[in-house]
Amino acid sequence: MNASIDRTNVQATVLSNGSAPEPAAAPAADKICWLEVRQAPYHPSQQVELLHLQAEAEALLLQLQAKHQRRQSNPDSVVAPAV
Repeated sequence: MNASIDRTNVQATVLSNGSAPEPAAAPAADKICWLEVRQAPYHPSQQVELLHLQAEAEALLLQLQAKHQRRQSNPDSVVAPAV
């Protein structure tokens, strides 16, 4: 449920015999959001709020990464501070 944006997302499932297969790695850029379906320990309304906050945090991280990449590709430009 906590997919990292700047790292490789790893997804693994448990087989019917209880053993875990080798994880399948995919670049984070290939996935916007990766959610794991499972029983949540939270009340449904709290779970919805948590998912919204996680999505907002991921969106903010993507914006920060984009700004960081632009700054690295053009280090001579002056960036005005956000208000």
